[in-house]
Amino acid sequence: MEGDELVHRPTVLSTTASATSRPRHKTFELLGPVNNISLADMYKVCGKIIGRFPIAFIIATVIMCSGGLGTIGLELKDNVRDGYTPKNSLSRLENRLYREFLSSEGDPVMTTVLMTAKDGGSMHRIKYLEEAQRQWLYISKNLSADVGNGEFMKFGDFCGHYCQANDIIGYFLDAYKTKSADPKMDGYQLNYPITTVMGYQLHLERNFFGVTVNQSDPVTNIQSMKVLTLPVLSEVRTFEDTDKLNKWELAVYNYATGYSALEGDDHLVEINVIGAEVVDTEMNKDAQKMVPYFIVGIVSMIIFIFCTVSISASYYGYFSWRIGLIALACLLVPILAILTAFGINNMLGNRTNSPMMIMPFLINGIGVNDAFLTLQNWLQHSPDLPSGKRLGYMLAEAGPSITTTTLTNVIVFLIGWMNPTEEMSIFCLGCAISLLLAYVYTLTFFCPVLVLLLSERVNEPSKLEGTFNKVLGFYAKIICSRWTFALLIIGSLVYWGFGIYGTLGIRAVLNTAKILPLETPIRKPNRIIEETVWKEFYPVTVIVNSPVDISNANALRAFDNLVHDFESMEKCRGSEYTISPIRDYQTYFYGVGAEDFDYEEETVKNTSHSLDFSKLTGFLANPIYKHHKGGLKLNFSNPVPIRKVQLIFAYENVTSWDERIQIMQDWRTIASSHVALNVSVWNVNAMFVDQMLSLKGLAISNALVTLGCMAAVCVVFIRNPLSVGLATASILSISIGVTGYLCFWDLDLDPVTLCAVIVSIGMSVDFVAHVACHYQVRYKEFEEKGVLKRIEMKTPESRVVNSLSNVLWPMVQSASSTLLCVLPLGILQNYLPMVFVKTILLVVIWGMFHGLVLLPCILAQFPLSVFNKTFADLLFGRTSSSSCSSESDSETDTGDAQEMVPLAGTEKA
Repeated sequence: MEGDELVHRPTVLSTTASATSRPRHKTFELLGPVNNISLADMYKVCGKIIGRFPIAFIIATVIMCSGGLGTIGLELKDNVRDGYTPKNSLSRLENRLYREFLSSEGDPVMTTVLMTAKDGGSMHRIKYLEEAQRQWLYISKNLSADVGNGEFMKFGDFCGHYCQANDIIGYFLDAYKTKSADPKMDGYQLNYPITTVMGYQLHLERNFFGVTVNQSDPVTNIQSMKVLTLPVLSEVRTFEDTDKLNKWELAVYNYATGYSALEGDDHLVEINVIGAEVVDTEMNKDAQKMVPYFIVGIVSMIIFIFCTVSISASYYGYFSWRIGLIALACLLVPILAILTAFGINNMLGNRTNSPMMIMPFLINGIGVNDAFLTLQNWLQHSPDLPSGKRLGYMLAEAGPSITTTTLTNVIVFLIGWMNPTEEMSIFCLGCAISLLLAYVYTLTFFCPVLVLLLSERVNEPSKLEGTFNKVLGFYAKIICSRWTFALLIIGSLVYWGFGIYGTLGIRAVLNTAKILPLETPIRKPNRIIEETVWKEFYPVTVIVNSPVDISNANALRAFDNLVHDFESMEKCRGSEYTISPIRDYQTYFYGVGAEDFDYEEETVKNTSHSLDFSKLTGFLANPIYKHHKGGLKLNFSNPVPIRKVQLIFAYENVTSWDERIQIMQDWRTIASSHVALNVSVWNVNAMFVDQMLSLKGLAISNALVTLGCMAAVCVVFIRNPLSVGLATASILSISIGVTGYLCFWDLDLDPVTLCAVIVSIGMSVDFVAHVACHYQVRYKEFEEKGVLKRIEMKTPESRVVNSLSNVLWPMVQSASSTLLCVLPLGILQNYLPMVFVKTILLVVIWGMFHGLVLLPCILAQFPLSVFNKTFADLLFGRTSSSSCSSESDSETDTGDAQEMVPLAGTEKA
């Protein structure tokens, strides 16, 4: 090709310019021989060692793969509730304070049982309420769960102060049947939301939802009721108790599923159960559904790798039966890395969660890239060379490139591992280990296989090589044209515009409904809770962590002000819906408790006119108020027995995540304003709120850190300032395109999307680093008949041809293999895998465009001389022939110049 010049010199007798014949910077002299060490030279040595002892390295690979034995006993375990919440979030502090209040090591546990009529009618009908009551009594009294070691436990072993929390259903049912028999009976006002039975108030709004009223009915104003909700509260002290309760929750879920499937007059209601353990279990079941799709991906990969490797082998004259073994070795590289990574992850004590099940699809596509690139370079080198020397030349050329991409990918995932979201952190660590092992196995396993099986040609190279180079030459002329450059810049401006618009417009939203599998039965109870329960009753738990002296007027006034602030909020349902032990104690103290019977001592307490603690024991023994034991932390040996108190306020019409975020912030503002009471708040959605509040800042910081790390790696391995700048700009461009167009593809910003975007930054390096590194190589070096020869590339067109001849086919192979592995996941249509499918598809599209079109075109617009400078040259004031070649800085071009020889007519290095 025009612009190429062949220079040769004897391998042994080649001379170099004297090291002292050039002016040197003092720092350069201080560093001494270290300046002459290049990564390519180290790879030459490495290649010679591997080529000499291939069997030893294969044995070493087998030893490393023994780490895969760590997968024995591996179990899937998700933590959907708080696994996507930053570890430093305010909600985790609130969770800790709530655990301290409950004296529990584990998180607050609540299972929700939802009952609806199978015929779609109202649940307030007597026979339906009777059936619901029978089922609830069975679940709460008789249902037992095998918790291991031959031990069976019932809800009574966990419920503590909450055992009678849902007794209100039985009270209402008895009163309803009594009133229905005699509608004129006095003392029964069966109204919603508050029913009065013989002077006692029963709050129905915490259990009855979807209620419509009709005041004309003489028995009750309830006309219909969609859902009967039974929250299952419990007291657990240790993590062991939490595990046991989780098993009981699964037993309830399995019982409810079986019962709901039965038909007949004895099975009138449908029971749905939802809780953290149920959600995690369903996520695990869905993750296991990915296995068949992984097998499909593996089969597709086998066919694809065999076809593409066969094409490469035929092109260079190496096609034989051994190509099947080479293709198998290509596939084994990522598979062995994945198995070893799972084993190491399990041995480290990390959970294997649902996102980890996506890791094999991702790594199987990305991890094979290094094998493709090394194979391409191996086939291009002369088979006449000794295996060690040939492997050394091959690794000197491909090694820096695969090191750059591997290191950047590993760094990206390590950054993701340091993210404060647990589920994504586990996933990213697994991916980082897998990619690092894939790189190692490429050197210790795949390269020895090449030496053993693919050292000699079996027929002549394809005559298509010349045609291919002509096509590349024609393409290079088009790419290097200034008209092409102008058109691409205009098109890129449009691309950047849409990308930036989408990136700025992406919403930070996350909820469990998105994460849940499409076909899981818990979607229904989750929908009922979000659309019906929370619309009518959205509670917040407020913990007063300082003692409350109700006998002190100022202290009581401060407490009342706190209650007033929460009850005066716009969406609060009112004071009658508030659960306040102190307010109920005041009612009891001046009302029923004025001459109350002491249920423990069987005596009548003395009355008192000034509020104090004297009737507190009788209050907590009263059947109507004894549930408040769980809301008070008492120490009767202290003059102020109430050490902590729990309040629950009810809100309504909190239907969107924007409203939930705003109300959570308002609650925290009120809590922080009552410093003397040391107030904290707790809400079941606080974890998700903090995720959404932190996502955009986390996304920006992670993206900047990741991009900075990518640039730093490029500085080390590419070394030319302009190439590093353009490669980093290309990575940023691809990342903006991926993020922006994900927004147009109906995806929001959540921890899963954030992780996928970070992955896209790392993957984009694969498409641009190889091109940037190869373009700045000034010489193609090879050895022929004991003579070291070089082809100097003096035009942008020749450099584009050289770059694409090395990376085009491996890039197509790696992009196609990645898509083949990941696209089968799209069939599932579940959120988590779909995010990665869409992200990787965009990365491949934009990455191929940047790597094969945009970046070569931009590089070609600069004078070639600027690519001969490295950062070290600029810092130390020296000159070097290239920044990404194997030449040492002391070398100069010697030997007799010969006539120009096209690339197609030479053996490729």
